[in-house]
Amino acid sequence: MRFRLTQRGLTLGAIVLTAVVVGMGVALAVSSTPWFCGACKSHVPYVDEWRASAHDGVNCEQCHTKPGALFFLTAKLEALQQPVHQLTGDYEKPILGTVLNQSCRRCHSNDILFNPVSRSGIRVQHRHLIEAGFLCIRCHSTQAHGDAVPQGARTYPSMDQCLLCHNNRFTNPQGQVATAECDLCHTRRDYSAAPKSHSDPDWGEDHGAVGILSTCTACHTEKDSCSKCHQGVAMPHAETWISRHGRAVGRSGEQACEMCHDTRKYCLTCHQVKMPHPNDFVGRHPKVADKVGTTTCFNCHLVANCQACHTEHNVGDPRAHQLFKGVKYTMPATPTAAPTAVTAGAGG
Repeated sequence: MRFRLTQRGLTLGAIVLTAVVVGMGVALAVSSTPWFCGACKSHVPYVDEWRASAHDGVNCEQCHTKPGALFFLTAKLEALQQPVHQLTGDYEKPILGTVLNQSCRRCHSNDILFNPVSRSGIRVQHRHLIEAGFLCIRCHSTQAHGDAVPQGARTYPSMDQCLLCHNNRFTNPQGQVATAECDLCHTRRDYSAAPKSHSDPDWGEDHGAVGILSTCTACHTEKDSCSKCHQGVAMPHAETWISRHGRAVGRSGEQACEMCHDTRKYCLTCHQVKMPHPNDFVGRHPKVADKVGTTTCFNCHLVANCQACHTEHNVGDPRAHQLFKGVKYTMPATPTAAPTAVTAGAGG
């Protein structure tokens, strides 16, 4: 069968092709408007907040798609599926969008971001944040959509975020220390003297669990700032704490531990026996070991501690028997660095 090009066929083909191109253009243009997004009930609050924001002249895809023709077309294909998902109810709840730094920087260029911004008594240099790889939405996730953003996903600029680096300890690759001097960022003196987190009524009890301890040194610059409250116990605990904490408890007492831990339960996560051991424990320890297993013993002890008595007993030396009469027992000295397996067990 032979096909022959005719003027009528060419005209019809051109009309169809033009219609397809125009249709695709219209579809791309319509799906790029807030009207298209607002047609879905789940997106209405986001569109309403957008209309009242400083970004009301920015189309949805300018923020919610990665720059580039390929990413734009991919986003459009996904957007055209949204009406189907809305009708079937097959979509993520709550609605959570994402915005990459590349999208923000379509408008917020280096000329803007690489100069200090001063507002409401706070001076911010975004250049360092960008170079460190921080995402814009880490502090600005509510931009354009305000309270429509779910509570748990809302982020705002906060001192806690700044102190991740500006804590007098963080050093960049060039060796420069990120200072926590107040005047670096605060241009006036009527600002709060502490991060917002400190105003929480439970902060005094919960700061070790919910705070970021590496940021404390920004304001608490004295070496004993933590230990003054924690009854002489070094905070945060040193890497060798697990193998040495028994001595610290002996010096400061359990009440120091109780400031942060429920000692009635917490200690038992590792110590399945009474701590410190009672005077008659040596005589009873075989039965205790059978009951709780020797794993709990090796949270603190090395095999050498066992051999200190059991080797002598094995060769017929009975001098260790005096320990069975309740004489206070001093554990033999252990190496400074415990074997890896023992240390791992102690952290269980």
